[in-house]
Amino acid sequence: MSMEVCGSVVTNSKYELFRLKCIYCTIESELKDWELFIVHVRTAHFCDEEDFGPIETKHDAHGQEMNSGTGTSDPAIAYGPDDFFEVIENINTDDQWLQADGDEVQYLDDGTTWSEPTADFCEYMSEAPTGTKANEMVDSSQNEIPLNGEDGECSDFYMSEDDLLPQKRVGRPRKRTRPGQVFKFKVSFIRSNPRVLHLIHAYKEHPCLWDPSDEHYKDEPAQNLAYESIINRMDIKANVLLTVEELKKTIEQLHVQYTLALESKQKGKLVGLAARYFAKCEYLSVAPGITPKETEEDDDLTVIKLNFKEENLVTSSFIETYANYPGLYNPELPQFGSVEERASAYKKMAKEFQPVVKANETDVYIAVNKLRRWLYDAMRRLKSKELIQKCSKQEVQYLRMCSFLPPKGSESTVLYCDYCEKRFHGDYNLRVHIVKAHLVGDLPYLCNLCPRRFDRQVDMDRHKLRTHFERKLRCQYCEKSFAVDTDLKVHTLIHTGERPHVCDICGKTFRLKLLLDHHVNGVHLNIRPYSCNMCSKTFRKKFELANHIKGHLNIRDKKCEYCDATFYDHSSLSRHRRIHRS
Repeated sequence: MSMEVCGSVVTNSKYELFRLKCIYCTIESELKDWELFIVHVRTAHFCDEEDFGPIETKHDAHGQEMNSGTGTSDPAIAYGPDDFFEVIENINTDDQWLQADGDEVQYLDDGTTWSEPTADFCEYMSEAPTGTKANEMVDSSQNEIPLNGEDGECSDFYMSEDDLLPQKRVGRPRKRTRPGQVFKFKVSFIRSNPRVLHLIHAYKEHPCLWDPSDEHYKDEPAQNLAYESIINRMDIKANVLLTVEELKKTIEQLHVQYTLALESKQKGKLVGLAARYFAKCEYLSVAPGITPKETEEDDDLTVIKLNFKEENLVTSSFIETYANYPGLYNPELPQFGSVEERASAYKKMAKEFQPVVKANETDVYIAVNKLRRWLYDAMRRLKSKELIQKCSKQEVQYLRMCSFLPPKGSESTVLYCDYCEKRFHGDYNLRVHIVKAHLVGDLPYLCNLCPRRFDRQVDMDRHKLRTHFERKLRCQYCEKSFAVDTDLKVHTLIHTGERPHVCDICGKTFRLKLLLDHHVNGVHLNIRPYSCNMCSKTFRKKFELANHIKGHLNIRDKKCEYCDATFYDHSSLSRHRRIHRS
């Protein structure tokens, strides 16, 4: 019996009332109206799928049936125990029942109760013909399900329960446009996910992105329009909000999964759900192949370079050193939940590891996270059968060395704030929260080349590139060079004259989105959040306040290179330089 998970069952904090909520939009319904709710999902969101014909049945060594080739196989087929699969979607769930902000998870208990079904749902159901029964609507909807004006049949794919669980959102939270919207999802052929079908269907409609024989192939304007069309399709039909960069990475994942499936098919091992996804992607046979990465590439900024593919002193020594600090991985020890004890352990571990690699506590923390990510991924690959690269002999040896680590997903690995009892995954996330919310301690990410600290690793890495490394990216229009690719792109806009960000209110254009935000907040909304504590003046930007305070303190740190004139801020210095140039 096949099942289709099309919504979430939500309840209040006291488990008194229950409702159905669509995983794709804001439609809600009472449990008794579940049949009408299914009609809504199948007609409004479900992706159609061609009929692949009968299933060729095979049997494995134990006499169990296996699905081979294409066909309407059971979508529940997966490769390996579900315990080793990661939850692959970041679902934003900060609605009236559960709030999640960044890495924080906070349950609400405000006594909120539900009202009657939403007006949109009632209006949608009122369009049904008079006298039509719910079960008749369901039966008829299975025959004709339009998708963007096309006719087709509904697929048997369904969302797994894991995909509906509230997940940790890594990094700074983005603004949600509607409940349940997904900001990121991972393409996989070994887990049933209707959103992957929507992506496959939308990508197929734009051959300029994948077909070398298309007249607009590698035509940047045409490709930008195609990306925008796919983003809109995923937003409307699958409730997925992607940026262009995220969409490109997701498409690359699709090509990698197709390549892996092709290798399995050539070996005669492509079966079940993966075969169905592969059949849907048959059009990619003409696309340039993307080879899956054999090893995880080390970042040039990583001090402790772990390599699990071959035996090496750094990896072996690091695992042995990590095993000597059970307070970092054993939740039964009292020091496991102490932020101070954990920070001290990272410092001691860095000092002990210095004969091998000179590193600080932040480098150790990053290496520990990389080790744990590899460990749980290797365990998943070790137990899986298809579409996942197998573990090498050296990886198996390192897995044995890491046997002291607890299994993934243990609830006891959650750390709690001592000041507000909020919980976090990762002690650096907790330390950032303590600094920002309670003004205690220092930011956790410490540069290993200077004393500066940061709240995110990406900010620390960008600082290293800009400050401590050679600038290798040279501008094609002038002699300036940059260390970060985004800096070069922003600088190039000065030469090309492009100002892509337009104010919707006055039509003024800007090179940077940040400048547009400052313009809207300061000019149109008159938002001036930065105020001087020495006078009554307020400012739109933080650096404007800093320069203003320099005026109070008579700090003139901007000096002209042509004369002895000094100034508070850079803009005043720039105006002064015009005197020498004229």
